Amino acid sequence: MHPLPDGYTARSGRLEDVPELASLEGRYTTALFGRTLRTEGELRTEWQAPSFDPARDTQIVIDPDGAIVGWIEVYDFEPHVALPSRLRVAPDTPESVASHLVGWSVERARHSISLAPEGARVSVTQSAFDVDPPANARLLAAGFSPIRVFLRMQIELDEMPLAPVWPDSISVRTFIAGQDDLPAVEAMREAFADHWGYVETPLEEDLEEWRQWIYEDEDFDTDLWFLAEEAGEIVGFCQCYPVSGDDPRVGLVDELGVLRSHRGQGLATALLQHAFRTFAERGKSIVELGVDAESLTGATRLYEKVGMHVVRRTNVYEFELRPGEDIVNRG
Repeated sequence: MHPLPDGYTARSGRLEDVPELASLEGRYTTALFGRTLRTEGELRTEWQAPSFDPARDTQIVIDPDGAIVGWIEVYDFEPHVALPSRLRVAPDTPESVASHLVGWSVERARHSISLAPEGARVSVTQSAFDVDPPANARLLAAGFSPIRVFLRMQIELDEMPLAPVWPDSISVRTFIAGQDDLPAVEAMREAFADHWGYVETPLEEDLEEWRQWIYEDEDFDTDLWFLAEEAGEIVGFCQCYPVSGDDPRVGLVDELGVLRSHRGQGLATALLQHAFRTFAERGKSIVELGVDAESLTGATRLYEKVGMHVVRRTNVYEFELRPGEDIVNRG
């Protein structure tokens, strides 16, 4: 690992660090985009997830004045073959701090190699906004390779969006906590199974992670989780969030998917327009979502067709920890 500058120290993160970390996150993204992209509540919920342990999965760096100036987190899910990590550093922090944290994330991820299936390829990933050249250069210098680009898209709701046109035999309703937990998660797993980067994790782990958001996140709103059904079975979904960072004008489409058996019928467009209208009724003037730039379902074209446009790009990098059979979907 790259050594820290004189006077800087490192330790594991703690839950009580979250307010200061959220403030640092806000300074970083505000410097790039003029707004905070991740709220304190979102960060706290992530750090309380069942599979996440701040003492094991995070490292923070403190400057000589006692302020946190950077941190990294590594997310480790079964089957332990693709470990995403996320780095944040305060503006004007010495580059050696960020390089130290990137190195720490690789070493942390190595500890999970023994947990992965025998013979499986294992890697750690990290993302960098394309408007942050030092972050991209840092990952390349550390031996990471670029593997994908994700887009953030927006639509401005200048007027009430068009009413959705639902395919025949499809009805839509909102999520009911306690009743829909399992079938909704099963539908999401099925819908995303053929997407790039998908790794099948144990159903119970997925369900436990989702229940953490549903029941513990103060901002989560089940009235913004729309389920499209046919004959009582979930065939599509649009799970939305009432906030996106610190901009009260913005609503977020967090998860949008349609089962393969029902694609090509206009269901995704109808769900999206239904979400747009709901956000407009709530007084939101902007809706955003994230999408794989090379989505096999043509999602980017669909979003452009309904009036969305790209507002930022994120590059995904990967560091191979162990070669082997790749059980991550690369289609």
